[in-house]
Amino acid sequence: MWGNMKKASGFTDSISPKAGVNMRKVSLILSMLIVGVIIGFAAGRRPYPAAPAREELPKLGSVPDYTLTDQLGRQVSSSAFDGKVRIVAFLFPYCTGYCPLIAHNFVSLERVLKAAGLADQVQIIAFDVDPENTGPTQMRTFQAQYGWNPDDTHWEFLSGSPDEIRRIVTDAYHISYQKVSNASEELEIEKEKQKGIYVPEPVVSNRMAAEANVDYDIVHNDALVMVDPQGHIRKYFDDANRVSNDQIMDVVYQLLPADGKTTTR
Repeated sequence: MWGNMKKASGFTDSISPKAGVNMRKVSLILSMLIVGVIIGFAAGRRPYPAAPAREELPKLGSVPDYTLTDQLGRQVSSSAFDGKVRIVAFLFPYCTGYCPLIAHNFVSLERVLKAAGLADQVQIIAFDVDPENTGPTQMRTFQAQYGWNPDDTHWEFLSGSPDEIRRIVTDAYHISYQKVSNASEELEIEKEKQKGIYVPEPVVSNRMAAEANVDYDIVHNDALVMVDPQGHIRKYFDDANRVSNDQIMDVVYQLLPADGKTTTR
């Protein structure tokens, strides 16, 4: 985005006083261009021409209806997100690997959304993949540890009964997750090392996990899912912790209607 603006600001480099050129008029035109850029930012839209039309993202399924409990202990219905683009993740509050990195990224992403004027049109959602052992207390502690204010419900961390979470996460979003003991996980790692296929995960400090001294892990797909304002799944990102803000925002702009008006399903 800034690269385009810098390019625009270099227009004056190729302008030199020549016969018949009204420099006052040129200056006025440049001022109007700058004002247009500022207005573009204020409206929450790209301050540069739209990218060429691309093939529409396919519809990969629909999200289910549900009522779950968020990090503040409130009951939250899926209908509260109708009309918004949804960025969906699947997190384990005691995780010491990818999940904290995703949480850090959400903090950065929210700053980008606010700067673009889109914070209220985009909803971040995470489902707790350890509903048997964790709940609102652990979810909001997890958010706070990695820089998010749990009172800010632009990110809703949701949990419910194990059966309900399984219905949503696995049946609807097609995300696999499984509880394993630390001992069995270490054994599996040793097997992978012997086969030469082991890929080490990052290790991130999780004070809450250390204090709880949990003896298990929840292994799950590291995915980020994009849902349109009508509740259709439109994009899966693998390696959720590596997805850049630019990649996410590109999809957000594709899914938001051009006129800024959304309709519910």
